Amino acid sequence: MTPLAVRKAFKGFEFGPHCTEEELRQAESLLGEPIPQLLRQLYQSFNGFLGPTAAQFLWPLRELSTGGVSFVEMNLFYRRDSFPQRLTSQCLFYGDEGCGAQWGLKLDLPGKVIKWDAEWGEDFEIVGDDLLEVWLESKRRYDELDPRNGPK
Repeated sequence: MTPLAVRKAFKGFEFGPHCTEEELRQAESLLGEPIPQLLRQLYQSFNGFLGPTAAQFLWPLRELSTGGVSFVEMNLFYRRDSFPQRLTSQCLFYGDEGCGAQWGLKLDLPGKVIKWDAEWGEDFEIVGDDLLEVWLESKRRYDELDPRNGPK
């Protein structure tokens, strides 16, 4: 999967401007770990994007002036004591489909996309091997509910 493939698959949807290397380094410093190469490539191409119904399929890297959800702030939030640290300390969550659960990458499951909701505790679901395919499956479900949910 490449950033170009994501843009092509979601043509007409809203993508943020690319992130700079400095912004990525600052994010890694705040998180205390490197951003996986796949997410890094996406952020180098666009700073988040909105899927159907304006769901934040890829959260912006850092907090926006509008106060929306972001990659760095949400991951720091999930690493607080009120969440299952054994799970959240091993994951980087990057987006959601607008109805509760988040998508993420788990360090000990390279190449797998997981889905997790705080209500599930330490339980999570492996939903695929490819971020783009996971996003496209979510888009297909939205489109089946209402075909008007495609790009405007």
